[in-house]
Amino acid sequence: MEPVFLINIDKNSDIPIYRQIGDAIFRLIEDGTLKPNYRLPPIRKTAEALGVNTVTIVSAYKYLENKKAVYSHVGSGTFVSPILLDEIPKPVEKENVFQNRENEHYKNASGFINFADSSLPQKLFPTEEFKTSLNELLDREGGGAFYTVDSQGYMPLREKICSYLTDYGINTYPENIQILSGAQQGIDIVSKAMVSYGDVVLAENPTFYGAAGAFISRGCRIVEIPLEDNGPDISAIENMAKLYKPKFFYSMAYFQTPTGISCSLNKKRRILELADKYGFYIIEDDNLYDFNYTRAAIVPYKALDYHNRVIYIKSFSKILMPGLRIGFAVLPNKITQSITNAKYTTDISTSGLLQKALDIYLSKNLYKEHIEKLRLYGREQYKAAVKYCDRHLKDLCRYIKPYGGISLWIDTGIEDFKRLSQSLAQKNVIVSPGSKFLIDGSKTGYIRLCFTAVTPAKMESGIRRIAECVDSIL
Repeated sequence: MEPVFLINIDKNSDIPIYRQIGDAIFRLIEDGTLKPNYRLPPIRKTAEALGVNTVTIVSAYKYLENKKAVYSHVGSGTFVSPILLDEIPKPVEKENVFQNRENEHYKNASGFINFADSSLPQKLFPTEEFKTSLNELLDREGGGAFYTVDSQGYMPLREKICSYLTDYGINTYPENIQILSGAQQGIDIVSKAMVSYGDVVLAENPTFYGAAGAFISRGCRIVEIPLEDNGPDISAIENMAKLYKPKFFYSMAYFQTPTGISCSLNKKRRILELADKYGFYIIEDDNLYDFNYTRAAIVPYKALDYHNRVIYIKSFSKILMPGLRIGFAVLPNKITQSITNAKYTTDISTSGLLQKALDIYLSKNLYKEHIEKLRLYGREQYKAAVKYCDRHLKDLCRYIKPYGGISLWIDTGIEDFKRLSQSLAQKNVIVSPGSKFLIDGSKTGYIRLCFTAVTPAKMESGIRRIAECVDSIL
C-alpha cells in the first residue's frame, strides 16, 4: 500500500486537514520513505484513501510545492523533489572549490611527468608578434599608451572582437562587449552584479572550481546538474529551474572542464528555451572552444540566443599567453549597465596598455594563423594521449574521447586519491584529482589528465606508470 494512504488525520485538530496531510507527506520525504522523483499517488485515489475531498489533496500538494518539497508536471503528476533547498550540501571550499593542494609540493620538482599542468609550452606563445605590436603602440603613443581607458574597454578592441565573433555565428555590437581582466573576473563581476545571498545557481557536475568559488563567495547555493554523454541532463535543469528559480546556469558548451563533454545542438536549443521560460541566464564559459580537433563547426549558446539570455565569456589567456589576463563578455542589453558598473567598482579598468597592444595584434590578422597552430599542436597531443591510454589503460579504466580540449577525464575506480597519488609520486607522475571539480567534497575515482605540457615520449611513460599504479591498487 502507498505510504501516503496510511497517514492519520485528526479532524478535531485546529490544524487544517490539508496542512496535516502536507506535513505528514513532508515527514515521509524527510525520513527517506518517499524517495527523490517518487510520484505521489493521484489526487482522486489519495482523497478516497484518506476520506477527504479532492480539493483538500490539491491544497496539500500545493502546500508541499510551495515548500519546494515536490514539483509537478502537467499531465504527469506530482513528484518528490530531488533535493530540498535547505539540504543542498555546503561546498568544501578549502579543498575542492579553490585549490586542492594534493601533490603541490611535487609540481616544481625536476624529473616529474606533470599531467596536472594545463598550460601550453612557451614555444607556442606569439611572443615576437606581440612584442612587435607593443613596440608599435609605444612608438605611436609614447607615454599616452599607459593611460587608463574606458571601464567598458578600449573601443577599437571591442570592435575587433565583434568582427572576430562572427566566425562563431555570434553577431553583437561594441556596446554589448565588456573587456575583462580574464574570464575568472567576468564570472566574478557577473555574480557581484546580479546575485544576492541565498540565490541559487545551477552548474554542471563536475564543474570548474574557480567559477564555483566565485558564486559561493557571493553567498550563492549551487545546485548541480548531472552531465550525460551529449551534455547536461535537460530534465534535471527543468526540475531545478521550476523548484529553485535560479539566477544562472553555468555551462561550457564544448570540451567541458573537466569531462571534455560537448553539448549537442538540440540540447543547447532546449536549454535556451528553458532559460527563457523560467527566467534564468546562461553563463557560457568559452574556455576551450578553439581546441576543436574535428571538422564540425562550433555553435555556442550565444549564437542561438534569440531571447538575450546568454552571457558569453571568453579569455585570451589560454590561447595567447597566460599572463596576458585579457578577456571579454558579450552581454544582453538588459544587464549590460549593471555589469559595467560592477566592473568599474572592481578595478576601474583592465590594462589599457595591453588592450591597445592586443588591438594592434588582432588588426594584423595574425590571430587565425596562431589559432590554427595551437589547434594542430593540440590535435597531435590529443591523438598521442588517446593512443597511449588505449594501449595501457583501456582494460583498467573508463574514459571518453572528446575530440577537443586539453585533457582526458579518466575513471580509475580508486576513490582513495591520496593512496593513488602517493603511489604515482613514487613513480614521478602527477595528475589532478577528480574531487577538485566536485563542489560537495565527495570522493571520486576520476582523475584529470592534461596532455598539453607533456612530450609524447614522456606521455607514454607516464600513462604506463598510471596503469601500473591503478593495477596494483585495484
